Amino acid sequence: MEYEVYHDESQVSGYWHGILLVPRPKKNILLQYLNNARTYTNYNSVIGIKKIKQERSRAFRCARSWMEIGVGSLIQNFKKEKYPIHVEKNRNNPYGFMEDLIAAKFILFREKDNHSKMLNYPDYGAKIETTYRMAIKGGLNFLGFEDSPIHVVKLHFDGYEHYHRNLDKSRIVGRINGLSNYCSFECRDDLIDDRTSNHVKANSQSYEDCQLLQLTDLLVGGFRTILGESTKDLHKELAFPIKSIITRYNEGYARMRNSKWFKGFCMSQCYLNKDGWIFDSLEPIVESNLKQAKLIV
Repeated sequence: MEYEVYHDESQVSGYWHGILLVPRPKKNILLQYLNNARTYTNYNSVIGIKKIKQERSRAFRCARSWMEIGVGSLIQNFKKEKYPIHVEKNRNNPYGFMEDLIAAKFILFREKDNHSKMLNYPDYGAKIETTYRMAIKGGLNFLGFEDSPIHVVKLHFDGYEHYHRNLDKSRIVGRINGLSNYCSFECRDDLIDDRTSNHVKANSQSYEDCQLLQLTDLLVGGFRTILGESTKDLHKELAFPIKSIITRYNEGYARMRNSKWFKGFCMSQCYLNKDGWIFDSLEPIVESNLKQAKLIV
């Protein structure tokens, strides 16, 4: 299957890579769900978790609907059930349902120290490229399998300005070692698009790709929030749809194998110490709704 890959980040208590893999044949279907939510909530501005400041605003209602759609898009097997889409906290009042299997995938990867311990790199962009490479390699190996290969045909990043230069394909793809034989990248010079995700700017990526980058922004911020690194209480309500799938993930691999979201997302983190890179599971900050939970990667 061919996938387009979308990246955004959060820099709250570490550097969080959020990587959304969208199957190219299902891309337009996912976009239609997102556009329907915009129409239903009458909200057409740029969506991002930092922009959500007031509950029941049009921005909140649209973003909440998008969060539902994002979580629903990660379902790998509907099991004869439709997935409800909401815009409010009332879980008994969906405005619609997802009936099309998108089977997107999401990789969450945190560098615990926000790259502060990464010395002897030529510039800031090289640090991001290095940990992104770790994230996508581990995620592809975990989420793909022999009967469901992943072939990446495009990498989308939210604006090269974040990295102070255009991203280097050779540092990301050219240095990947140990990639499983069911994962591959398209050999093309324009594999990376790192123009802005702000669809109102003239130099942005296509409107469609901007929407999926904005969805990735919501997902990485939402996962971070539910894992305990929240910047606003309002965001906990916004990200509530993610809580249920993290709860399933917490219950272990055997339980997750029976979930509709099995092979739909993965979570891990890394950090540097005197011995080199250490890779670890992600554990939530202790909160009342996730106390003593441990995420198994």
